[in-house]
Amino acid sequence: MSTNNVINRIALGLERITTDSIPAEVFNTAKSCIIDTCGVAIAGSTTSSSRNIHTVVKESFKGGNCTVLGHTNTLNVFGAAVANGASAHALDFDDNCYAGIVHGSAVVLPSVLAVAQENSSSGKELLSSFVAGLEAQFAVAKALSNGIYDRGWWTTSILGVIGSAAGACKLLKLDREATSNALAIAIVGGGATRSVRGTDAKHYYCGLAAERGITAAKLALNGATGPLNIFEDLNGITKVLNGDKFERKYIDVIGKEYCILKPGIDIKKYPVCYASHAAIDGVKELIDLNSINSFNIKKIICTVPPVVASNLTFSNPANRTEAQFSLEYAIATIIEHGSLDLTHLEDKFVKSSRLKRVSELVYMNVSKLPKEEIDNKCICPEWAKIEIITNDGMCYKTFVGAPVGSANRPLPKKLLYRKFSECLTYAKNDTNPKELYERLLNIDQIENSSTLFD
Repeated sequence: MSTNNVINRIALGLERITTDSIPAEVFNTAKSCIIDTCGVAIAGSTTSSSRNIHTVVKESFKGGNCTVLGHTNTLNVFGAAVANGASAHALDFDDNCYAGIVHGSAVVLPSVLAVAQENSSSGKELLSSFVAGLEAQFAVAKALSNGIYDRGWWTTSILGVIGSAAGACKLLKLDREATSNALAIAIVGGGATRSVRGTDAKHYYCGLAAERGITAAKLALNGATGPLNIFEDLNGITKVLNGDKFERKYIDVIGKEYCILKPGIDIKKYPVCYASHAAIDGVKELIDLNSINSFNIKKIICTVPPVVASNLTFSNPANRTEAQFSLEYAIATIIEHGSLDLTHLEDKFVKSSRLKRVSELVYMNVSKLPKEEIDNKCICPEWAKIEIITNDGMCYKTFVGAPVGSANRPLPKKLLYRKFSECLTYAKNDTNPKELYERLLNIDQIENSSTLFD
């Protein structure tokens, strides 16, 4: 079989990723992603969106032995992938990667968890397939650049199926030819546009991407074929999505270099769109250092890049999902309450007249990176410059190139555990958070993945 096509070269790269070849640093980062994703999925399972999807999934898929996070029932491999993918993204609290600006773990983990449990795979096999899925997804994302995101495609959906399929292929032990066909079947279907933001459709398409990758892998296992020239065809993905822009060099280093380390994974500190995090950190820094409260604030100016403005489009949110994409709401909450956690997404806060008044003090200014920060080595695409002007004429300023939790400023282990524990508490889950945290931290020691949540 020719290895010239992009699809075939992805499959070749996946062969290089094995349980013995993955560096310890990559495994450790992947474990943090798994812990974080399980926590936010359990918390997300309590949302009306996730419960609705879970109800429909139970009607659509027969029972099986696959865990549904946050629920006591189990489902078959397809149903569990949809339900867990939706829950993992329901609170927009899941991790992010700037290779394509994707939510990688929320798609790939539900896929590999379900397949691993269905096949009684070991925890180490689950872990390595999770890494493989992320790397395939991130490599294609880098090859396409962030151009497709800028064009309005929701990359988590479009590219997530690649990661889902790649991870499933590793667990099902597909050969290179079958893996190539699975990847082709998965990606040819496309996905959602960024218009899903602020609606339940966003969570659903995250879960759907997880399920579609599994379906593609199983179809290929049974001999199904896909368009192996899907990247090169005149009507293929590269042409349709990105105007023929594609850098193959990123495909050829799959299994040699790891995107999970560079550009790395951003694990969220706040349960809102990551585009707002640098601004939140900046405002928090200024109000804490200068003892500023809402009563002596005249104006808050948040200067941000265009990508932030394109995501945070709800200046006056009416519900939780809109509040997650509102810079004004996030800033008002951090000023008024000194924190921003899952409880602040409840209706009593979103509809608070007090928070609405404070949010009216927030102004978003879209601009290029300030000249004085050009040489700053700690810059993410969603930086923020903050100015707080008080009623007595004082002006307090700060610049945040990358928020806490970003790949440049990783979330400390104690904060990762705190977030995980708070997610389980929020969900009123009776699982001991410390015990589950330790089990997930040592997932590579688990002999049978179907016992992981027992």
